[in-house]
Amino acid sequence: MSVYCYHPVTVALHWALAVLIIMMLWVGTYVLAPMDNADPDKLTMLAIHRGIGLVILTLTVLRIILRRFLPAPEHAKTGSAFLDKLGQAMPKLMNIFVILMAVSGMVLGRMSGLSDALAGTLPLPESFFEFSPRVIHGILARLIMAMLALHILGALYHQIMLRDGLFQRMWFGKRS
Repeated sequence: MSVYCYHPVTVALHWALAVLIIMMLWVGTYVLAPMDNADPDKLTMLAIHRGIGLVILTLTVLRIILRRFLPAPEHAKTGSAFLDKLGQAMPKLMNIFVILMAVSGMVLGRMSGLSDALAGTLPLPESFFEFSPRVIHGILARLIMAMLALHILGALYHQIMLRDGLFQRMWFGKRS
């Protein structure tokens, strides 16, 4: 029996992670990065950012584990060997980069004393850029943004140009 759609748990994890990751990239880039570390609101935002980052890490690891056990459709073909290989590599690379992003955030939090700052025992450092994981965190953010853009373009290519119903595979509905 050929599975046409992804399992509903896979679909739910895909869309939950999509929303959370896009939200975190936006908040990190446009809210946290421009905020001065002396701003008292920054601590609240960092606490939320850290919490959601841990949720993203947990859901990503869960998704990787469940992928081994839940049924999935065959890889969608484009007619181009390069695009097919890129399409197969992209989810794996995205998972790796998301995990690296979370790890770089945890290392940055540890090195910068974020937990102490959140507990009120120490202030935040003047700048997070004095810690190398902050640079890595920023580079990973840009790479994930680029990968998301390619992922969305690929999905639109399948849906609009190839008209192969790719979107329905990653949505809730009948399984055949």
